[in-house]
Amino acid sequence: LNSSYPDVSIYPNAAKSFGDISGDAIFFDALKMAGGYMLMFIYTILMLGKLNTLELRLYLSIAGIISVGMGLGIGIGLSSALGYPYTPLHSALPFLCLGIGIDDMFVIVQCWYNMKKVSRPDIPLSEAVGTALKHAGVSVTITTLTDVMAFGAGAVTRMPGLESFCVCTALALAAIYLLQISWFVAFLALDEKRIKSGRDGLIPCLVHKNHTPAGCSSVDLTAKFLTFYSKLLSKWVYKVFIILVSLGFLGVGAWGATLIKQKFDPVLLLPSESYLRKWLHENEVLYPSNGWSTPVYTGPLDHNNMQQMDDMVNQIQSLVDSKMYMRYMDSWWTEMKHFANNTKNYGSWKEFATPENFPTVLGDFLYTGDGAKYKNNFIWDGELACGEPAPPILASKFNVGFYKFDGPEEHIPAKQALDQIVAGAKVSEVAFSHVKIFAAWETDEIIGTELYRNIGLAMLAVAFVTLILIANIQICVLVLMCVSLTLADIIGFLHFWDMTIDVTSCISIVLAIGLCVDYSVHIAHAYLIAPGSRLSKSVYALTTIGPAVFNGGFTTFLAVVLLGASQSQVFITFFKVFFLTVTFGQFHGLVLLPVLLTIFGPLHTDPSSISNSSVMGSTVSPASSSGQNSPQIGRAHV
Repeated sequence: LNSSYPDVSIYPNAAKSFGDISGDAIFFDALKMAGGYMLMFIYTILMLGKLNTLELRLYLSIAGIISVGMGLGIGIGLSSALGYPYTPLHSALPFLCLGIGIDDMFVIVQCWYNMKKVSRPDIPLSEAVGTALKHAGVSVTITTLTDVMAFGAGAVTRMPGLESFCVCTALALAAIYLLQISWFVAFLALDEKRIKSGRDGLIPCLVHKNHTPAGCSSVDLTAKFLTFYSKLLSKWVYKVFIILVSLGFLGVGAWGATLIKQKFDPVLLLPSESYLRKWLHENEVLYPSNGWSTPVYTGPLDHNNMQQMDDMVNQIQSLVDSKMYMRYMDSWWTEMKHFANNTKNYGSWKEFATPENFPTVLGDFLYTGDGAKYKNNFIWDGELACGEPAPPILASKFNVGFYKFDGPEEHIPAKQALDQIVAGAKVSEVAFSHVKIFAAWETDEIIGTELYRNIGLAMLAVAFVTLILIANIQICVLVLMCVSLTLADIIGFLHFWDMTIDVTSCISIVLAIGLCVDYSVHIAHAYLIAPGSRLSKSVYALTTIGPAVFNGGFTTFLAVVLLGASQSQVFITFFKVFFLTVTFGQFHGLVLLPVLLTIFGPLHTDPSSISNSSVMGSTVSPASSSGQNSPQIGRAHV
């Protein structure tokens, strides 16, 4: 048709168009999601082991990924058994579970490598594994409990979908934790046996004798990082610079957080190049004032309900006349009154609101030119026939049209005004209005309150667990500060990235709490168990556990990086929120927190922590409380 009329553009819109197009967008973007998982898996293989055929930990990485998958399945299964439904929001579960699960894997393996640097060569494998878990187990336990408590607090919500998601996430993370310290650690021990026996990392049946790893796989990047970063942390100019940068981020984030809007636009779920998106664009250009239309439904009606019907219709008509919220009202009752006045010579509707006259007038009206279009607005207790009184009404409806609204500040009072009129009229036992967009409007009405309440409850849970398990008020305050700064930056920068607060971004921000907590808690716990000055303890924490924290965050970024090219608003939201989470979470955990620890960190060290600190692979010389002494790398015995 377009080829015959090149100057004419045709954009169709069918009843099922929205569901088909939005569903197809998610289906095709699943390939990008799978590609992100593959990048993450390859990076995990490279970082868990070393770049030589003997110490490559391919099968250990596979075992770790499988443990995350099993934990995810356990969480979904248990939540379903408890009666919680599986909703579209659960599509974010793999991102979160993989991000936190792989982070725990890196922490465990990092502690294993640190232990090997300082342990005796003849130490039994069982003792070596226990020694490595002496630190990794505590750190992973703290972060898992904070995550589980945070999502448990997030389940306190009026949104059933969010409640189901938070419960499922909490159960899945608990299951992943148990699998990581059992299943994954068992495979770590088996993989270490393979390495000691000289078996190849790709083909275990091949045995390497007198294996000499390549020079590049033996480079100690940690020592180089320590030398460089210890010099920076010891300089006040660097500390002031990092604090000023953090305050700058906070300023921009707070500014954006005050400007961000609470708005869910279903149109954004459609790919920009889809035919329905083009139809909606042309409709907005040609009919800019046309908003959504909604039917007003009632239950059974008869002549006794007409006073209430007349009051309801008149109140809605007053909104139309005032041009506040409604563009029009197309009511069968209004047209029926005109028919009775002009054709039947009734002076008032009250004259035909009798058991005998009302069915007759209604039946005659529906078989006129003006009334025939309303036949489908009724459900009858019988058959409607020409020339016969209308049968009893089981249900009825009429349409109301809204103006086009820009956001919640307009559509929320409009819907509330209509709901109050319909409910207050008491036309029948059942009376309401409904259209699909109301789901988004009702969400807009509560999403802001739900988001900030869930963030508050999650932060309280994080504070409680951190304080109980770490038992240090200074560390707890610093961790909460880093998490709060990260959340403020995420919300603020989302505004400048053309995002609004809707269901998807709300879920993603709640997820961000679980991710960014880990970045700070691992560093804080490593600092706490280290002996020495503030500077020595800070460098020690960065050197021993910092690489694992960075790798865990970077794998989360790799999992979503391809979604940046998605046409689905859901996946684009995931990409933006997780990108900001990784960026600001790692900045505050790996850059700002060590600086703050060199200034405000606690100096008291539990004597038992000295033995734990040797597991991390370094010892630090005693230093004064001024925190200006540089760390000294050495060997220590477990």
